[in-house]
Amino acid sequence: MAGVSTRASAGRVASWGADAPVGEEQARERLLDAAEACFVDFGPGRTRMSDIAKRAGVHRRTVYDYFPTKDALVAASFVRAIDAVLEASESCWQMDEPFLDQLCNAMLIGLRDARNSPTMSLLIGADDLGRTFRAAEGSEVWSDRLAKALGGRLQAAIAAGEVRDDLTAETMAHWVTRIAFSLAAEPGRSEDGGDAGLIRAFVPACLAPRRIGTPVDRANSPT
Repeated sequence: MAGVSTRASAGRVASWGADAPVGEEQARERLLDAAEACFVDFGPGRTRMSDIAKRAGVHRRTVYDYFPTKDALVAASFVRAIDAVLEASESCWQMDEPFLDQLCNAMLIGLRDARNSPTMSLLIGADDLGRTFRAAEGSEVWSDRLAKALGGRLQAAIAAGEVRDDLTAETMAHWVTRIAFSLAAEPGRSEDGGDAGLIRAFVPACLAPRRIGTPVDRANSPT
């Protein structure tokens, strides 16, 4: 892993004993595998770092070497699980449709796959949604992933005049994520058209380019 000294890497690997992983990335993956197994047994909120260490067959200190806090580990588990969700929605961005239609379709497929993912369903369950959201929001890894998955597309849509230009792509990406988190925890009511009804009614309306002369524009214009 870039930025890790040879001495540090050797020390970390040595802590695994005879069954040492091949490199830092494999070590992280093993710990995340152990964490997800513990999430199934105890739930994310009740899982302790010592539980993960025991499942992985390492000292608790080893877990902290790779994930300095419980939130860092939860965020890493979330990012790993959501990668599959984002991959499933990738085809939506290749369709010959307006950007906001692509976004709505990607959100709907993402919600479907998130609910079908065992790890995601645990991390975004009613008892753990708040912690997962806070952990993800505070994670540099998640911020980078969000920027690559959505921020760049929103930036291009701003340049093309397909979405409003008074907000940054980063702000809009985080807002879209908040909406997705909310619907993941509490799906849209059938009388509102379910997830699809809410997303298609509100997301385009909130992100569409502003029209000159609307009440909001008139209210914000200098007298």
